[in-house]
Amino acid sequence: MNPPIELRKTRDFGQIINDSFTFFKENFKPLTISLLIITGLFLLASIISTVFAYMSMADLYSGGFTHPPTLSHYTSSYIISTLVNTLVTLLTQVFIHLTTLCYISVYLQKGNKQPTFDEVWGYFKYYFLRAIGSGFLIALLMCVGFVMCIIPGIYLTPIFYLIIPIIVIENSSFKYAFNKSFKLIKENWWFTFGVIFVMGLIVGMAVGIASIPATIISVSSSFLSLKSFTLPILIICSILRGIITIAYALPSIAICMCYFTLSEEKEGLGLLSRIENLGKNDNADTGLPAEEY
Repeated sequence: MNPPIELRKTRDFGQIINDSFTFFKENFKPLTISLLIITGLFLLASIISTVFAYMSMADLYSGGFTHPPTLSHYTSSYIISTLVNTLVTLLTQVFIHLTTLCYISVYLQKGNKQPTFDEVWGYFKYYFLRAIGSGFLIALLMCVGFVMCIIPGIYLTPIFYLIIPIIVIENSSFKYAFNKSFKLIKENWWFTFGVIFVMGLIVGMAVGIASIPATIISVSSSFLSLKSFTLPILIICSILRGIITIAYALPSIAICMCYFTLSEEKEGLGLLSRIENLGKNDNADTGLPAEEY
């Protein structure tokens, strides 16, 4: 049996990517159970809204473009269904992100041991309002950054990604997390941005690939005789996309790995903790990997 992953340690770029996948794999069952129970309703709503969005797209191509007088009706229906689907999907990702952060926080508090659902749920309820409020402020500041100029918005992205993990893991206020995120990101902007970009790209491509068949069916429904197969195929593709949505936990894990790496470089809390524990369990197997220097 592999030893549990130690969170508080420095990692390079490749180690963060690899350890994020390893952590997700080793904690797949308890983490997935927590994600499904907490975000289940949103996942279901996301799947249903995705089906309606694809059906609206199919109606637009099969009805709107072939019958111009009805184009405005099909267009408005498609826009509304797409906006609803986008909103529900965004809320699902927010819940997945917060649930994953709570799982990691409990995992850390238990000494790198897998938490139970009740423990994760307790953390989720405790941090929910604080995280939602912080997320609203972050979104507002991001909008200001992008409105002022694209570059400030891009620059603030990796900084703001650290705020909610700091709030959950350190049980801190928004002000403290805001200031610390700037402190941690100093001289590490490209490192953090690279991790966010790569993990987001991997998950985004997976979700995109799952969406390709449904998109093709929707667009080609006007000139292919697939009427009896369209809805079942769209439902299957939407369910597959909903399942893959759980993989959005991976970027959350990766940003936490970034946080632990940057914190260790600046503060060395993990190293100090291991030094304090020297001699306490000399004869016990800690299950931790050997220290790297």
